[in-house]
Amino acid sequence: MIETEAAGMRLAIYVRVSTEEQREGQTINSQIAELERFARDKAWVIAGVYKDEGWSGGIMERPELDRLRDDARRAAFQAVLINDVDRLARDVAHLGVIKRDLEKQGVRVIFRKLPSDTSPTNNLMVNILGSFAEFERELITDRTRRGRRHAVEVKKQYLSSHTAYGYRYTPKDRTARNEGRLEVEPSEARMVRQMFEWVDVEGLSAWRVVRRLNERAIPAQKGGCWGKSSVLRILHNEMYAGIWHYNKAQGCEPAHRKNDKQYRRRTKSSVRMRPREEWIPLELPESLRLVARDRWERVQEQIRRNIAFSPRNEKHFYLLKGLVKCGGCGSSYVGDPCHGRFYYRCLARCKQQPSVAERSLNGAVLGAIEGILLDPSLVLNEIEYLNGRDMEMARDLRRVNAEAEQELRRVQAEEARLLEAYRTEIISPAQLGTELEKLKARRSLAEARRSELETAGSQVPVAQIEKPVQHYCAEAILNLRSLAQNALREFLRTLVKRIIFEGTQIRIQGHLPISDPVANEPALQPVTFTRTAGLRENQFDHEIASNTV
Repeated sequence: MIETEAAGMRLAIYVRVSTEEQREGQTINSQIAELERFARDKAWVIAGVYKDEGWSGGIMERPELDRLRDDARRAAFQAVLINDVDRLARDVAHLGVIKRDLEKQGVRVIFRKLPSDTSPTNNLMVNILGSFAEFERELITDRTRRGRRHAVEVKKQYLSSHTAYGYRYTPKDRTARNEGRLEVEPSEARMVRQMFEWVDVEGLSAWRVVRRLNERAIPAQKGGCWGKSSVLRILHNEMYAGIWHYNKAQGCEPAHRKNDKQYRRRTKSSVRMRPREEWIPLELPESLRLVARDRWERVQEQIRRNIAFSPRNEKHFYLLKGLVKCGGCGSSYVGDPCHGRFYYRCLARCKQQPSVAERSLNGAVLGAIEGILLDPSLVLNEIEYLNGRDMEMARDLRRVNAEAEQELRRVQAEEARLLEAYRTEIISPAQLGTELEKLKARRSLAEARRSELETAGSQVPVAQIEKPVQHYCAEAILNLRSLAQNALREFLRTLVKRIIFEGTQIRIQGHLPISDPVANEPALQPVTFTRTAGLRENQFDHEIASNTV
């Protein structure tokens, strides 16, 4: 039975458009105009207008909808006028909860496009339309996701309006039919390069970079002062080295919400990082690369070293802190005090290698380093041997490289065929994902085989570095014997990359940061070395036996 609405009934108007609908030209003002015209024809009094602009109908916690429900409890109006069911919610469960809550407060829910009665038939119609709205939302989401993925994978387009510091993005102009454009922001790009240089050349930690930026009054991306998280986000961002990743995160409901209403009103959703194998890489043009690839990788390594060498909570001075690795499981060896004596032990407690007394390991390492510095020919002979071995391997690697190039071309062709089959709906999204994972594994293997040739081809002529190595060793041996504890630890960190503890012996992997003493140029490539040293049986075994994990 259709009810006759009384003239002068006080009602609220609720309107909503999503961000996607805004892009398609649907405005919230057109909804308001239609509903106001409808209310005037019925001689109803409009008590207020509630508009959620840029909010998805699949989210229940919308700021204006929450305010509407709060006002309904205070009897601020008798009815709510909404244009259609999908404006209130695009989720059947949410629709039922909101509608029942308003009706429990004595507030009628009127949809302009539906008959305004409260019969079971009308309720059924609302539920059916709500189901259609939910289906349409899922359809739009899937279509948008597939379209964006196709744009990145096939068209090689960059699709992020909220771009990284150092860039600016001009959104797509549908009217002029212009695609979105990513460009370098010169002033910010200079600061990005400066940050990477500070970490790479000076070895600054993230906190020291923050301090230096704030001391120089350099504004952050959103204004104000810099923070550690902002700096680390920049230093870890592979986009500056030329690789941008799509599909890194997925939207989800926040795991924990605060009770504060203001907080809930401004919180739409949360994000969760996807597994790295699901990321889709996009190679950027050379003009958009702000940092060289080798520098970016060195900075990542330096950040890891800064974390390992951090002096926080250091109660005892360990000379080799952050340098020692377990020869059994690869975990770090950490300090382990025991009844006034100090040891190094495996952080993972794998029990494959024992603990070792601090003074025994320190003595073995310093003795091995001193042996290298006193006899530079040990390093030069190792380089000469590696160069000869690389020359023998080069012929085989060139053949492997040619095969890897052919495999990469085959993988690329198969990816194109798969994406075309997906675009024409020959295969399902699940089948596409499975096949792409197989191709990704083949591509990774082929790229790894191709990179072997690039690594083996970088040889260092012994004659070119002989004098610089001898000069560095002569200067370094004096420092080794005269430096105080803190300075000695810093010196070892510049010289040693890692120390692998294998029970009765250690393997020291490091590099000599040599320079040309004649030309006074510090630009020569560091010379790497590996040194194996034994540990004295008569003292070492007794000490580790007393503190075996």
